[in-house]
Amino acid sequence: MVIKRSNLVLCMLGASLIAPALMPAAPRSADAGIVAAPTGITVKGNVSDEAGPLIGVSVKVVGTSKGVISDLDGNFTLQCNAGDELEISYVGYKSVRVKAQNSLKIKLEQNSETLDEVVVTALGIKRDRKALGYGLSEIKGAELTKAKETNVMNSLAGKVAGLVVTNTAGGAAGSTRVMLRGTTELTGNNQPLYVIDGVPLDNTNFGSAGEQGGYDLGDGISAINPDDIETMTVLKGPAASALYGSRASHGVILITTKKADKEKISVEYNGSLTIDTQLAKWNDVQEIYGMGDNGQYQLDASSGTNSSWGVKADMIDKTYFDGSVRPFLMYPNNTSSFFRTGLTAQNSAILSVNTGKTGIRFSFTDMRNKDILPNSHMSRDNFNLRVTTSVGPVDFDFTANYVRENVKNRPALSNSQSNVGKNLMTLAGTYNVEWLKNYQNADGTYANWNGNDQYNINPYWDLYKNNNTSAKDVFRFTVKAIYNVNKHLKIQGTLGTDINNMNFDEFIARSTPGVLPGKLTNSIFNNRTLNAEILALYNNNWGNFDFNATVGGNIFKVDNKTTVITGTDQQMDGVVSIINYAEQNVQPSTYKKQINSLYASASLGYLSTYYLEGTVRGDRSSTLPAANNTYIYPSVSGSVIFSNFLKKRNILSFGKVRASWAKVGSDTDPYQLGLIYSTGKYKYPGYTIGMINNNTQPNSNLKPTMTSSYELGLELKFFNGRLGIDFTYYNQISKDQIIALASSSASGYASRLVNAGKIQNKGIELAVNGRVLQIKDFAWDAGINFSKNSNKVLGLVEGMDYLQLADASWAGVSVGAEVGKNYGSILGTDFKRNENGDILIDKNTGLPLYDENLKTLGNSTWDWTGGFYSTFTYKNFHLTAAFDVKMGADLYSFSMRSAYLTGKAKGTLAGREEWYRSEEARKAAGMTEAEWRAAGKCEGLIVDGVIDNGDGTYSKNTYPVNPQNYWKSVAEKAPALFIYDNSYIKCREITFGYTFPEKMLGKFVKSLSVSFVARNPFIVWKNIPNIDPDSNYNTSGMGLEYGSLPSRRSYGFNVNVKF
Repeated sequence: MVIKRSNLVLCMLGASLIAPALMPAAPRSADAGIVAAPTGITVKGNVSDEAGPLIGVSVKVVGTSKGVISDLDGNFTLQCNAGDELEISYVGYKSVRVKAQNSLKIKLEQNSETLDEVVVTALGIKRDRKALGYGLSEIKGAELTKAKETNVMNSLAGKVAGLVVTNTAGGAAGSTRVMLRGTTELTGNNQPLYVIDGVPLDNTNFGSAGEQGGYDLGDGISAINPDDIETMTVLKGPAASALYGSRASHGVILITTKKADKEKISVEYNGSLTIDTQLAKWNDVQEIYGMGDNGQYQLDASSGTNSSWGVKADMIDKTYFDGSVRPFLMYPNNTSSFFRTGLTAQNSAILSVNTGKTGIRFSFTDMRNKDILPNSHMSRDNFNLRVTTSVGPVDFDFTANYVRENVKNRPALSNSQSNVGKNLMTLAGTYNVEWLKNYQNADGTYANWNGNDQYNINPYWDLYKNNNTSAKDVFRFTVKAIYNVNKHLKIQGTLGTDINNMNFDEFIARSTPGVLPGKLTNSIFNNRTLNAEILALYNNNWGNFDFNATVGGNIFKVDNKTTVITGTDQQMDGVVSIINYAEQNVQPSTYKKQINSLYASASLGYLSTYYLEGTVRGDRSSTLPAANNTYIYPSVSGSVIFSNFLKKRNILSFGKVRASWAKVGSDTDPYQLGLIYSTGKYKYPGYTIGMINNNTQPNSNLKPTMTSSYELGLELKFFNGRLGIDFTYYNQISKDQIIALASSSASGYASRLVNAGKIQNKGIELAVNGRVLQIKDFAWDAGINFSKNSNKVLGLVEGMDYLQLADASWAGVSVGAEVGKNYGSILGTDFKRNENGDILIDKNTGLPLYDENLKTLGNSTWDWTGGFYSTFTYKNFHLTAAFDVKMGADLYSFSMRSAYLTGKAKGTLAGREEWYRSEEARKAAGMTEAEWRAAGKCEGLIVDGVIDNGDGTYSKNTYPVNPQNYWKSVAEKAPALFIYDNSYIKCREITFGYTFPEKMLGKFVKSLSVSFVARNPFIVWKNIPNIDPDSNYNTSGMGLEYGSLPSRRSYGFNVNVKF
């Protein structure tokens, strides 16, 4: 009895043995004619399994909400009518139905399907999860469509331990940065390989925004329709992904698409409509002092609009850039009105036909987005066809997918002169952004509003006069044939191709500051990938042994062509064509690569308890020297189901330990081994100028980067699968990194490629999921995941301890790999300090002294990440909320630097009132600043610090200074002051819905559900002011932020109906 009562205590603590929520079944029809009144009875019973009584079993009267649960001895008492049907259900057991009678004894059988979960693994092979010796996570397609994103990968944020999802500021058409267990290559993109129905996806992002600016042109995965996804399987470690070779050195995400439904014919509609608004706002700013400089009005209100060092807003009339006279007053949240309310509509229609032998599923999805940026929008149409059929012993699987995407006005990012966020964030509070709508003169030329500052262009001019457009067409075809030789042997052949065509046009109108003659850039991208694979799959069992084996080969080809046509000096206004430009330039480039592979795997199971698996793969890459272009890497993994040794499993129903070791390699980009020749910009009659076009010195001795790893794991399920725990420890080291090092100018190359560097990732992952509570029709399911990864740089080239990866030299800050520290060190200068850490002050100026030596100011790697969710169901209602947690990473914010430099930050208020009052009195007295100070009448900001007395002692600083001088000095020389802890907790999605009972739907409607959805509704907590902590300076996410646009929050409705 002690054991049983302890079980009950566990239940009350959140892992109780209460049965899952049950859908009410339709009541049986009454017989025609006169019916006798029902007779009430009291049913007493006991529920048990082979191990003894079961606690918390649901006993319910079918067709009603009446029900009870069994006590700690398995007993229950229920009032019902004679002849009622009772349903007895329990997590991990097969449900049964019985007729109500006075005394019942019910014995439940375990449902093996709940424990023997089948998952998709490498090469699309389905395996029992319990047999795997490595970790993976599976997300059902339904989880991705609760609150739809325009990029499906954003829906994974916070849902998988070890998977870090980061948005760029590229808006609805932008890409998503996904990292699995940290950075494994110093200079690569470190993104996982995406595989759709066995064929790798071309996930190219045609554009990127580095330190100098640019555009995020989206990636391949962003166009995948979540309505077509059956499951997503995340293969985290090298052992899980080793069979995919060098392309999978950063992990693999397998996407399995939906097949035809079991019904003969069905039609489904899934539609959502959401309203989009800005999530983070520039609201932590001072709203006292307006446009101006040194406490004075701006003499010309058409310039200096991004300087908030003027006087207090005093209602005095001023003449502005457009000639209008307006009162000098404060406009709170003056930039927020620039962003409009956006709208996103997604509509999917799905037709499914199944004859038993042949299944056809066709889907069409139309997505329309009106972004929060004015005059910006996108459309995406997705057509998907999947046909499965059998001809004798051969099974065929054919998939065709076509995506058409059109985007107008993708936002410029980072330090681009057209970055709208950068140009708005420092707009003086006495300036109403509505006035900027007068962005052009009567003749159509640029209206001067900020001294024609080319680095601060009118955002309305950028979005209405200038513009950029893109059109992308993606074709994907996959054909798979499986010849079932016998019940043990299959031969499988797969052929897939990915054709990706994109045109991106950027138009800069004449009279644009910095580009007065105008400019047109037309970028044409044509990408082709081909994947051909053949596999032999064998499985058999002999007595207590289970055996599976796979042998195969693969050919993977990439053939990309890019042409960039640039026209400068526009001849006629209104004609946007390359022939209308005086100077034209065409720059073609190619990217070709091929990998040939052979691989094999074998797994052995004994007594459904002991499992061992080994794999080996060999790749031959066209991008490496002949002597080093073939590399072989093995993996081995094993697991033991120790719960099979237990006699009773009423508490611990499943337990497994697993271990794996693997080695994988990766190559580099093409054309790194020899000289590249190209034609010059200009041609002469009868002559074409040629040149060597290598920026990087070729290296004919390159070797592949190799990554070795081992992993240990523990999987537990309690109370027949009601509570699940998955714990993983991993340690992987990548060496012989292929990196580009700076070369001397005498070599003629900017850099040289070498094999150098070693980087380590080690950490832990924990996932806990279960049903916390169930009382009759109410159920509460919850889950939490946690991961902590140490991403340490163990070594670089001999004599080098820092490799710069991103640089913003004008601000004195860079991000890179520093030996002995986590990847992503942020380096810059800081204040000079004494041995006590006090800031040293120059006694002659009252301003801080600066240490010119570079120091490590922070690190952009997360200390730990995680997420949690809760789902509540009551009858047919459901409520879900999911949260994303990221802790410990640092971020250098150019936005906040600019806010302090221009006087817009609240922190610039200190000392301002005193300085301006002091200066007014000084001028009235006709005294110089020196005389005023000598008289002891100077007031202002007194910087917190000490003055070196020269004798080993220090005195407290008492020297008043102009706050504007201080913040200008700090912004230029002390980037350490603008390093912020970028930790945050975000609510990623909330859904509240209702599923209509079948009895309410009639004859033709099979199912109907409606729900309210919210995506990114709010930030629970963050440290950094004004900006969204998801903000990235560029698409590499390297810990630098500048002028980030606000991310979007969405509210709306979703309807799903099936006929």
